[in-house]
Amino acid sequence: MQLSVASSSLVSIPVIEAIMASEHTLGSIITNPDKPTGRGKKIDSNDLAKWAEEKGLDVAKPADTSELNRHLLAAQPQLIVTVAYGRLIPVELLHGPRFGWINLHFSILPKLRGAAPVQWAILNGETTTGYTIFKLDKGMDTGPVYLSKEVNINETDTTPILLEKLGKLAAPDILEVISTIGKVRATPQPLTGATLAPKISKDMGKIVWKNPTENILRQDRALSDNPGIWSTFNGERISLYGLHEVLATNKLNQAGEIELAEDKLLIRTGDSVVEIAEVIPAGKKRMSGADFARGARLAPGAKFE
Repeated sequence: MQLSVASSSLVSIPVIEAIMASEHTLGSIITNPDKPTGRGKKIDSNDLAKWAEEKGLDVAKPADTSELNRHLLAAQPQLIVTVAYGRLIPVELLHGPRFGWINLHFSILPKLRGAAPVQWAILNGETTTGYTIFKLDKGMDTGPVYLSKEVNINETDTTPILLEKLGKLAAPDILEVISTIGKVRATPQPLTGATLAPKISKDMGKIVWKNPTENILRQDRALSDNPGIWSTFNGERISLYGLHEVLATNKLNQAGEIELAEDKLLIRTGDSVVEIAEVIPAGKKRMSGADFARGARLAPGAKFE
């Protein structure tokens, strides 16, 4: 079967590689257009496009519905697999390929429909998640389901780790579903139990230190890679990395108070104390929490706001 994969994320690589190793033909990778990145706002491809181009794959970067339609007419895929593409497919294009479009979504639908199911699963303290392969329709992750499987969430899983795990586990199931397309009908999703996993904003990375430690560590695991977790010190934003709960002698009294103790940057939460392994102060390079504390010359009662 002639296939295309629509994605803008490296999480799709296991699926792409599985298709390339199968009897099917991978006609193209459809991804987002190049955009300004970094401080210099240089126009650049996303990481998946770079990977695909290095592999010599045909990469399309349609900017709108018209460009996407022209690509589909030229490439003639019989089925399109989407994985973290990040764009809604216009209704008029859903029936273009003979077998339509299928999507790999990283939750057990109808739970956690939306752009960030893995982040929200970790934030919500879920112990299991999974993936669903379903037929795209005009709704947001509402199409009928071909296959879904549950996967455990480990206490140390971060968003990148869990996404990588799910992508690798799902790749062979994508091939299984493709082999049944046109022979097996997808099952409509349940009418109850739907929840949402909306896009994560940068503001969601701000730590509220009066919260329980468990909530703060979930925030770290879910958001530290993207968009990042942060706090402010003396009015300046500080990016934070490597938070973990510690048992250490300290003089911290109120949530948000920080001190250098035993060569560690410690901070009081709502119910405990955590160490911050590394920070990036505004306009500076990444450094250890201890080096930041020494440079800041912390006074008694110093706090992250």
